[in-house]
This record gives sequence, structure tokens and C-alpha cells, in this order.
Amino acid sequence: MYAKILMALGTVTVLAAIPSEVQAQSWEVRREIREANREVNRERREADERIRRCKDRECVEREYRKANREVARERREARREVSREIREDYYDRFYRGNGRWWRDGRYWNRDDYLRRYYKRSDNDGADVLTGVLVGAAVIGVIAAVTDDD
Repeated sequence: MYAKILMALGTVTVLAAIPSEVQAQSWEVRREIREANREVNRERREADERIRRCKDRECVEREYRKANREVARERREARREVSREIREDYYDRFYRGNGRWWRDGRYWNRDDYLRRYYKRSDNDGADVLTGVLVGAAVIGVIAAVTDDD
């Protein structure tokens, strides 16, 4: 009985903490991800061709090591480029420097701007508190129903 209550509490807490609206990333970020995937796949294809041309075992081993290095290098480069694009995506065309955005005839600070135009807010624990309160209410209702039977 208590296991069911704890499971319900955990489920409600997790569901309350998940944001209800997920923001999609910009097309530049998605384009960079697609480009990175193409580069990694190209390196893999090239390595596969080089390995198939090998005649002896040493050549295969050498090409295999080289292929792993090149694919790993492409992945690192892709992660860097995507991270950079995500960082730049944060500063849209309205950013004016020093943590200020100019839009609709006034300057906005970071939190107000993100809350107003992107419906984002910093995770200051309010979602967790809401989840705990909702979970406690659900547990109270479940306890009342089970005690009534």
C-alpha cells in the first residue's frame, strides 16, 4: 500500500517538474547538427573504403586505428560547433550587450526578456516545490480514499 503511494508521489513530482512547453531549437542549431552528422558519416565511409582496399592484416589494423581517430576528431569538432551555435542562439538579433536586450521600445534584462519572449525562466526550485505540493495533495487524497474503504 505504501509502495503505491510512494510511486504515485514520485510520478506526480516528476510530472510537475517537467516543463509543459518545450522550446524547439533554432534552425541554425538543427542545420549544424545535420552538417555534423554528415561529416561523421563521410569519415566513416572513407575509412570503410580504405579498409576494404587493404590487402594484409597490418594495413587493416593501421587503417582501423586511423579511422577511429578521425571519426573521434570529427565528433569532437561537431560537439564544439553545435555548442557554439547553441551559445550564439541565446543572443538573438535583439541582444545589445551587457546582458541587455532592446525590444518593443525598451531595454530588458536577461530574466525578463527570456520570460516575456521565450517563456523561459531560470530553474530556481519553484517547479520542484510545486511538484512536492501537488504530490503531497495527491497522497492526501489517496490516503483519504484508502482509509475510507
